[in-house]
Formats: sequence, C-alpha cells, structure tokens
Amino acid sequence: EMNNYIIIKVKDNGIGIPEDKQRTIFDRFIQVDKSTSRGREGSGIGLSLVKSLVEMHNGIIDVISELGKGSEFIIELPDVTVKSDQECANYSSSNLVDKTEVVRIEFSDIYTMEYK
Repeated sequence: EMNNYIIIKVKDNGIGIPEDKQRTIFDRFIQVDKSTSRGREGSGIGLSLVKSLVEMHNGIIDVISELGKGSEFIIELPDVTVKSDQECANYSSSNLVDKTEVVRIEFSDIYTMEYK
C-alpha cells in the first residue's frame, strides 16, 4: 500500500539561512541571527517545537534556503485515516512513547521583551 502525504510549504523572501547553519536551526535554543538588530528577540525554540510535532505524526520537515533570497520550509505528513476513537488513541500513544521529552523552562527564559 502506497502512503500518501500531505505537503505543507512555507516560503519567504527574507535574509535566508547560511548553508552551514541549515542543519542546526531545528535544534533547541539555536538562533542564526543573535544580533540586537532584530526587532524582537526570540528564544530559538519555535522550529524545535515544530520539528517535534511533525515527527510525533511520523512526518518530516526540511528547509531549502539561499542567503539573501529567502527560505522555504517543507513539511510532509502521512495522510492517515483513523476509523475510530480507539484506533486514534492507539496511533497517538505508539508515536508518543519514545518521542516525548519533558523540558522545564521558565517563560522569562523564552521572552525578555521590552514594550515601548
């Protein structure tokens, strides 16, 4: 039986991501641009959370980026039809068992923004 996939693509025409950083952007707390020139400071946790959610659904996420021209993020999720609540519960729990990780972080660690 051939698996069908749902593909989600998100593309921008921003600053792009250097080739040597493209493998690390999905790691937790990694930021490509740590300079204060950014309007808002984030934590670098966003893409890590996205990757975790995608993988919990047996999907994959990848990026294609060219410096100065922008980035494209591609998510592939298996198209799964679940016939009953029980089947849904079984599917979910089997994927979550080995992929769940508890991380304790303070909100103050994530966002230290100033409002002007």
